[in-house]
Amino acid sequence: MKHSLKNLFSTPLITLLLIVLLFFSCKTSNKFSDSSISSNKKTLTNPQREYTSKQLSIDGLFLDACTQKELGNLDKALSLYDEVIKQDETYAAAYFDKASILFNKRDVKESIALTNKAISLDSKNIWYRLQLIQIYLNTSDFGNAAKEYENIIKINPEEKEYYQELAEVYNRNGDYDNMLKTLNQIEKKWGPTEELSMIKFRYYMQQKEYEKAEKEIENIQKTSSEQTPYLAILAEINMTKKNYSKALEYYKQIEEINPQDPYINVSFANLYYVQNDKAQVYHYLNKAIKNKNLDFSTKIQVLLTIYAKTVDDNPEDFKHFFTLLEELAVHYPQEKAVWELLSTGYMKTSQFEKAVQSIRTAIQIGEASKGKQPNEFELYQNLLFALSALGEQDSVIKESQKSIELFPEQPVPYLFLGINQLYKANYIESKAVLTQGLSLVVDNKALLEDFYSNLGEVCYKLDQSQEAFTYFDKTLEINPNNYIILNNYAYYLSLKETNLDKAEQMAKKAFDKFPDQQTFVDTYAWVLYKKKDHKGAYQAMQSIIKQKDSWSQTIKEHYDQILKALNP
Repeated sequence: MKHSLKNLFSTPLITLLLIVLLFFSCKTSNKFSDSSISSNKKTLTNPQREYTSKQLSIDGLFLDACTQKELGNLDKALSLYDEVIKQDETYAAAYFDKASILFNKRDVKESIALTNKAISLDSKNIWYRLQLIQIYLNTSDFGNAAKEYENIIKINPEEKEYYQELAEVYNRNGDYDNMLKTLNQIEKKWGPTEELSMIKFRYYMQQKEYEKAEKEIENIQKTSSEQTPYLAILAEINMTKKNYSKALEYYKQIEEINPQDPYINVSFANLYYVQNDKAQVYHYLNKAIKNKNLDFSTKIQVLLTIYAKTVDDNPEDFKHFFTLLEELAVHYPQEKAVWELLSTGYMKTSQFEKAVQSIRTAIQIGEASKGKQPNEFELYQNLLFALSALGEQDSVIKESQKSIELFPEQPVPYLFLGINQLYKANYIESKAVLTQGLSLVVDNKALLEDFYSNLGEVCYKLDQSQEAFTYFDKTLEINPNNYIILNNYAYYLSLKETNLDKAEQMAKKAFDKFPDQQTFVDTYAWVLYKKKDHKGAYQAMQSIIKQKDSWSQTIKEHYDQILKALNP
């Protein structure tokens, strides 16, 4: 039975130790010989007994019980073990085997009692104690499991694995003092090893005893032919201690030993990151990206870790992050994630043509990856936004239709398609697709506002005024400060010469907010004109009179009519 200690702090305790109850209970009891049992260097002795015809009969019963147990006839086996015990109350193996059956039947209390009875009859039988340990471990009774290991070590103090298992149990029980004591016993009896030092190192780090942790690594380093892993650990210890100058010394030693170490530049970047030296962070991240020995996943993860929190608000960080992304794209042109991130940056800086190119590249990679790099809806949505920003109506219509085919339950492509059909005066098609998209909106007021406002516009174009006004009302219920709708709705009412008081109220709200916006001023003045308030209309127009040279033909005509009304 050989055990490794390297995962003492990261892996569960061994599940079955040495005991497979249905296997060894009968086969190791050795009732039929006075010779000792030796297995895995464990010596088990049975008290010599004088064999009589009665004893042979009892042994026969025991053998029958063992047979029934291995056949799976557990109730029959229990009955036979009881008969053995009835005839010989000192028959330790019968208690032991019966306990194993009851343990499998989840009668924990009785299995412990019977195993203890077997131990009391044969106190040096290690198998009995191991069975008791197994029961304690399965019930998370680590304290009693440790006591039994201590007893086993007293019986057989030269078996290293029992010390190792005892250390594991102490660790599971949170008894770290005794765990360290046991590890030190192992070290004293069998000499120091890298494995033991690493266990102690992890423990000291958990306990924030950094000086002791550092000493353990230094001990390994002195005798190890491989230096860089331990130099890295020593550097990390000093990073934890915030002793950055000492950490820098260790990182420089690693760089000197292996300048192409895949992680050394990342370590330098992290060192300067915690010290807020952005120039040095950028310098070493640039070197890390160009290091062919460092994998792509680590590179992109490090970039996101360092810049994710500040890239949106800090221009310098955005510039560095974006430049490094462009460098990544040179080295990893087939990595979809790079192009997705680049497209976001291009959109942020209003470089919409580059954004479209990046998104199309990402989509092509996703389509060619056969599911390994799937295209998410957000990628197509960003493409629609970028194309819209460029005013490419035909491309928006084409990509919207494709997006609807791929993601028929997403309302946004319907909105883009409907709006651009409206721009192209395809009013019937626009209304149909906007109505379909509206039915897909769930708990998104901003999206509802966009659908309602555009449906209002298209219905008005279709001369469905009452329906249009209903959609405008719904828009303003969601957002009373939608100034474009306030303006347009008011103007449409003025053209219909209906509900002019409402039109005035809406137009004035937009005018008050933007008194130098020509369209809003013109609408307000025109509503007042329609209400025969010619003086008020004239006064409103004075707020943009200095912009007269840039007035549209419609505004000029409205102003002329207002002047004529004032001076008939």
